[in-house]
Amino acid sequence: MKPKVVFVSEAIRRDSHAPLRFLRDFEVVHFFCEAPYGDMSPEDYKGARQVDLKDMYAAIVKEKPAIIQGAEPFGSRRALRLSWISNRAARATGAKLVVPILENRPISARFNRVQRAVLRLVCPKIFASAAAVVVLNRGAQTNVRSYFRQAKIKRGIIWGVWGVDSDLFRPRGKREQKSMLYVGRLVEDKGLRYLLEGFRKAAQKIPKLRLRLAGSGPLLKELKAFVKKNNLSGQVEFLGVIKNVELPSFFSRADLCVYPSITMPRWEEQVGTVNFQALACGTPVLTTMSGAIPEYIKEGEGALLVKQRSAAALAAAIVKYYSDRKLRERLQSSARQVARKYDIKNEVGKAGKLFWEILDEKK
Repeated sequence: MKPKVVFVSEAIRRDSHAPLRFLRDFEVVHFFCEAPYGDMSPEDYKGARQVDLKDMYAAIVKEKPAIIQGAEPFGSRRALRLSWISNRAARATGAKLVVPILENRPISARFNRVQRAVLRLVCPKIFASAAAVVVLNRGAQTNVRSYFRQAKIKRGIIWGVWGVDSDLFRPRGKREQKSMLYVGRLVEDKGLRYLLEGFRKAAQKIPKLRLRLAGSGPLLKELKAFVKKNNLSGQVEFLGVIKNVELPSFFSRADLCVYPSITMPRWEEQVGTVNFQALACGTPVLTTMSGAIPEYIKEGEGALLVKQRSAAALAAAIVKYYSDRKLRERLQSSARQVARKYDIKNEVGKAGKLFWEILDEKK
């Protein structure tokens, strides 16, 4: 019989669940509380099961797993409860506990005094019990060490985010020249005010430049007002939310993907999956040196990186990209090769190897 692995998530989305099908040496059960993204078809839920928070402990224990991947304790109040529930279930069943950590904002900035006191009480016990704590960036590692220096930290796996499905995300159809694309939430964190101002400046120097924005969020009304005020309606298009499986065709139409995230008091970019998806479609990215993005995306390797919170830097990079044909060709030729380093089969394969290492520790 295959060893059983139970994944516990606060929320499920297609690109975090679908890759688990490559854990072929294990029986996988994925428990989740909600599916708020609307990007999954009925068949995408195979191996996943929605469970109320109050029933999660009993559901995990009933499965008698060999390994439990708990939720991230720094994610939210509910995620912290799920992490503690996973810890209890691991003790009750004798399962090995794996804890993923994405949060890279300093604990003192991310949480208030009361929240920090709760975390100080709970997190050391969770990290001490874990057979492995998988961190996705340097900030996450620092946060774990600040609570339990002896934690068994593992790096080098894009855990939970799983990189990019390069079979799904691949070049398709004809690419449109001078066509830029943004994909993500329309929120302040993503630097969209700077992007639109940078686009406005660049469009004055690059004729027929276009920008499409895919996503929804609280900034939509403000962004549309900016476009109207600056007479950009013929050049900027709002696409709304696009399902994960439909994104490759949009990335493939664009000849530059822009992802200008900015660091906020309580949030910063933890991986930047959109960058991987664009690169896998052969589309270079223009992104910022924000959060963990520079840990994964390198200047000149299918990408241009600029300082964050700077419309001028974004505008200059856009003008440089469209004014230098050799630069465009060089970035386009390397884009997909860069993305393949982060293919989901490789990342899930690393997770499977870690699971076997953990189970071998029993012997």
